[in-house]
Amino acid sequence: MSEASFPEPIFVGGVGRSGTHPMGRLIAADPRYHWIRTEVRFHASAGGLADLCAGRTTMDAFLERMRGVWWKRGARQNQGLQRIVEAEAYEAALREFEAAFAADPLEASRRLIRTLLDPAAAAAGKPAWVEITGQVIEQGPFLLRLFPNAKFINMVRDGRAVVAGSLKKVDLTDDPMRALAKWEEMVRAAEEGMRGMPRERVLTVHLDDLTALDRDNTFRRLVEFLEIEDPSHMRRYFDAEISAERANVGRWRERMAPADARKVDRRYRRMVRRLRRAGIDWTPAPT
Repeated sequence: MSEASFPEPIFVGGVGRSGTHPMGRLIAADPRYHWIRTEVRFHASAGGLADLCAGRTTMDAFLERMRGVWWKRGARQNQGLQRIVEAEAYEAALREFEAAFAADPLEASRRLIRTLLDPAAAAAGKPAWVEITGQVIEQGPFLLRLFPNAKFINMVRDGRAVVAGSLKKVDLTDDPMRALAKWEEMVRAAEEGMRGMPRERVLTVHLDDLTALDRDNTFRRLVEFLEIEDPSHMRRYFDAEISAERANVGRWRERMAPADARKVDRRYRRMVRRLRRAGIDWTPAPT
């Protein structure tokens, strides 16, 4: 496949509840991009392609995950790669990948991703896709080796709001301190990934800016970053679907018990100061 004349694919990552889904849908309003409607995970999550190519996991362990949790997952078992590819085609792709990997790991990995994801975009009549697995930013240097024309959007949100949005959600946690620690862990991992990529390949977007605090300027930055010549399709979607109300902007205290909110606030303020000292200046400052 010849390289497209525009950025592709687009990877959107970030801590859970930070706006990866709204961003993916917004980009997919453009005629170029199809939103992959499940987090595919196998290219960026622990034990995935990046770890396999680096020798941090084995082929057998990788294929077990591909046929297990990455094929079918979720409380109702309705998520995973089963949503975008038929079982027979999936197995054929895995067999081809396993046979080709030893000779050229990167090309085999690129072909596997293309084989599984490209048909979904083609079926939608679009030339490219946007994908939203959370860890794609930390694995950005690896993914850029596979897709030199890719771009990455790092979604970030006030850690206190992420905690409030995580509590009592399936597959997450009911412990606010644990949720906040996970936020910091992913922020640090994203920073490390971004330091390994050219600056022009990554755009950091604050969810609250996109939805409420700096809407027009944030939208403009996104359009320019993605090299969108005619943003009218995205703008119509943006005006109709992206809002402060839907993002629960500024309401994190209402979504936690008062004692938990005070504790999370104190811990978050310390975290942000610690991150600033480490040179990570893109996290939202507490207000």
